Amino acid sequence: MGIILLTTINTTIFAQHHFTVEISDLVPEKGSVYLGLYDKKIGFLKEDAAIAKAKVKVTGNKVSYTFKDLPEGHYAIAVYQDVNNNGKCDKNMIGYPTEGFGFSKNYKPKFSAPSFDDVKIAVKQSIKASIALIGN
Repeated sequence: MGIILLTTINTTIFAQHHFTVEISDLVPEKGSVYLGLYDKKIGFLKEDAAIAKAKVKVTGNKVSYTFKDLPEGHYAIAVYQDVNNNGKCDKNMIGYPTEGFGFSKNYKPKFSAPSFDDVKIAVKQSIKASIALIGN
């Protein structure tokens, strides 16, 4: 019985999950979508603090990407569509993005960028989330 219990605990603690993100409301056939996956408040939305990043070429009006082998936990996603392929999210004079962007939970910022807690999603099993871009 001890071996069965230990195996169950070990499998639960080290279970790896997939987090699939579908991004919609893209400018069709233009540029790439950049995704950042974060697992903590500190450094949230700082590119070098993302635990995983992805770049997906836009070939229609939506794309999807799967972050694989994630341990159970809370994760937040930030995305933007780099329409002009300059490798960054362009912004206007006051710092608001001029290219489409979005966050997990489809959070719509009002006066400032969201906090990690605003957009975090619990990953306890493999899941799928949808993000509709803002500003396209």
